[in-house]
Amino acid sequence: MTKNLVAAVKILKAGGSVVYPTDTAYGLAVDATNVKAVHKLYKLKGRNFKKPVHVIPPSRGSLAKLIKLTPAAEALIDSLMPGPLTLVLPLKAKGKSWTMLSAKTRTLGIRRPKNKMALDLAWALGRPITTTSANVSDKPNCYSVGEVQKQFNNSKLKPDFYLDGGKLKKTKPSTVVLVGKEYVRILRQGPVSEKQIYQVLNKI
Repeated sequence: MTKNLVAAVKILKAGGSVVYPTDTAYGLAVDATNVKAVHKLYKLKGRNFKKPVHVIPPSRGSLAKLIKLTPAAEALIDSLMPGPLTLVLPLKAKGKSWTMLSAKTRTLGIRRPKNKMALDLAWALGRPITTTSANVSDKPNCYSVGEVQKQFNNSKLKPDFYLDGGKLKKTKPSTVVLVGKEYVRILRQGPVSEKQIYQVLNKI
């Protein structure tokens, strides 16, 4: 692990927040199992507690502990992740932090970005990290550390640490797909197209 990654993990373990790059915009991580850290994340962004926050699991194998997988979800995960895709699935994990992150919807959004730094951060922590965009609520997404710092410049609360992955290519936020027992619904169109999704599903 790099020195910066070690430092970032230490911050997360202490309940702090870390800005990091993804395959879309910069994200904001806290330890998703830490109730105080999750609460602080919402306050940091000025985010409404009624809005859910997605997570990056530490590994592919850890997914089954967090959410209820279906054949459709398994196929989409294996074919299109890592990539700019978020799957919203029935929540399996229990605890106050998960209730908060799911905004009491009983579902949870799962991300596996195609970015080594993002995946390494979750893996090195050994627990899921949040993957909400690193911006103040209702402000634009950020594609560089400088843009993030500028947005939080006048805020009382600021991110605790920055993992600089350079300037990212401006990309739409991830495609968000709700996967139920008997249906699949696209909630937000992003880089992964409807055609790509149904090409995978038609092979099941």
